[in-house]
Amino acid sequence: MKTKILNVKLGAIAILITSTLSFVACNGQKKNDAGQVTEDVVIERDSDGYVTNFDVYTFEQKDKVVNAAQEELDKMNAKIDEMKADLNAKGDKISAESKAAYEKAISDLEHSRDNFKAKLDALKNSSENNWDQAKSDMSSAYNEAEQNVKTNWSNFKENAGEATQNVKGNIENAASNVKKDVSKAASDVKKEADKAAKSVKDAVK
Repeated sequence: MKTKILNVKLGAIAILITSTLSFVACNGQKKNDAGQVTEDVVIERDSDGYVTNFDVYTFEQKDKVVNAAQEELDKMNAKIDEMKADLNAKGDKISAESKAAYEKAISDLEHSRDNFKAKLDALKNSSENNWDQAKSDMSSAYNEAEQNVKTNWSNFKENAGEATQNVKGNIENAASNVKKDVSKAASDVKKEADKAAKSVKDAVK
């Protein structure tokens, strides 16, 4: 009887240990539709929201990596579109030199964006055999595009702020000149009126 009770207790302990180990092993994981345990992938980003490193992810994490890379591509497209819209809005208000620099910055961004997109497309079509190479190529293209975006976007914001200040300065200068012109015109009118009044007075005498 004692042996039977002991066996029951040992069995219960074994079940408890197995359950605990199973929980620990699956913590931070999830099951897919097929019931297989997969990692719950978290794409690491820096303080500016850019992905820190694509190289660390495995082929099993492909979908998450591709989705994250697509998000980065969408952000690049949005910033390029905003820069183009800003350039069109400025029109003839900026110098030919500034316009040329602006267009070059956009062209550089588009070039690095296109290269990143091509590597992303290759990653989407990659297999487990060429995953590491495709991932490395895309990661390099992303890093180049990311740096290009950071540099040109920063310059774009600075130039936009400078342009706003210039417009404000031009408006203030124009207002000041108008005020001076109006004051001068009023003074001239007064002088002419005084002169006319003097002529009338002299004629009456």
